[in-house]
Amino acid sequence: MTPNRTDYGQAYFETLGEAAGLNKPEFNTCRIIDFAQLVLNPGERHVLSTGDREYGIVLFTGTADIMVDGTSFPGIGRRESVFLSLPSGVYAGCGSEVVIEAKSSLVAGLASAISTTPIPPYSTTPENCQNGHWGEGNTTRHFRYLIGKDCPSERLWLAEVVVRDGRWATYPPHKHEDVPGDLFQEEMYFYKVEPQTGFGFCALFGGEVGGDHAFMVRHNTLHKMPFGYHTVAAAPGHQVYYLAVYAGRDKGHRPSPHPDFVDYYNNPMPTPFV
Repeated sequence: MTPNRTDYGQAYFETLGEAAGLNKPEFNTCRIIDFAQLVLNPGERHVLSTGDREYGIVLFTGTADIMVDGTSFPGIGRRESVFLSLPSGVYAGCGSEVVIEAKSSLVAGLASAISTTPIPPYSTTPENCQNGHWGEGNTTRHFRYLIGKDCPSERLWLAEVVVRDGRWATYPPHKHEDVPGDLFQEEMYFYKVEPQTGFGFCALFGGEVGGDHAFMVRHNTLHKMPFGYHTVAAAPGHQVYYLAVYAGRDKGHRPSPHPDFVDYYNNPMPTPFV
């Protein structure tokens, strides 16, 4: 089923399962990127043929031995929560055979993009993960790159972002559509929330979207953004994590900020009366 371009319900925002095995979205409204959540019990294996795609495998929780075409990455992972530790992951290029064996209860993200260029596999660990923070005040958020500009891939980028306690991320809102003036990239955000009963909000609007759409961020929700401006906020007292998956025609990256909000940092709101 091909969803209607103007249907901004499940076609663009849906919750993925967390049953044992591979949990895939019902709809993929993107042409280049894809995502699934993998859940394994201790001792279970998942075998993956990458085919005409490159993959970024991110371990949300747990530990795994990962083999890519005979290259072994033993003991990858070991974190208990995406909110407590830096990530571990493995890149697997197109035309590869991948074996993921869970050494403990394992939850992982499998992000991918179309690819025709074979690239040798490599790992990201907490020790070599580029990380820091963006923004200030109520737009402070923390980032961790798994695949950035200095990491080999044909077109895939992969980063984790954590936004806390009423703050905003992806601010000012930006887009990267397939239109003149933008450097085209599709994007997906896969969310985790702490506590898991909590929530955040995200928006998709303007550009080729042609309207204003807001979604309630819950644990394990996936936001698919082939076009449109987007932004994310965490509810007060909560943390929202998202794995940002993005790819375009090549490895370029240049978001286009919304012109109505781009001057936010130069002209902050005055302090209100209390």
